[in-house]
Amino acid sequence: MNDHPSAIIRTLTFAGVIPFVMAPMMKAGWIALPGTSPDLWLWSYAVVISAFMAGAQWGSALSRADTVSLVGSNVFALAVFALALWVQRPAGVLALAVLFAAQLLLDYRQQRLDLISQGYWRLRCTITPLVCLMLVIYAGIAT
Repeated sequence: MNDHPSAIIRTLTFAGVIPFVMAPMMKAGWIALPGTSPDLWLWSYAVVISAFMAGAQWGSALSRADTVSLVGSNVFALAVFALALWVQRPAGVLALAVLFAAQLLLDYRQQRLDLISQGYWRLRCTITPLVCLMLVIYAGIAT
């Protein structure tokens, strides 16, 4: 990816935030989706996105065999998986926000090592705070 992600990349990236925006709306009772609860919605999607992000970080790290990124990407994926299994409470949602922020720190490392582009880094710096904000709002509603 170059320093200016394409319109499709930006569009899909921002669209990926929509389920995180919907989760607090569902938890507050503003919207409902048949066949799913807000908690199931949030945790299922968070696991998918975390695994997706970890895979992207893993793939970026392969070109230089960056051990920190390789191990970190696996730790993040497994930590979110563990939270989803055993800590589906407001405190777990806050921990999830911390993990997503920590994944951004790993992206920062990768950007400094030129493993990811400046454009991708800027996109992540826009999206991750939105996701973390939605998670904090969700945790607040859930308490």
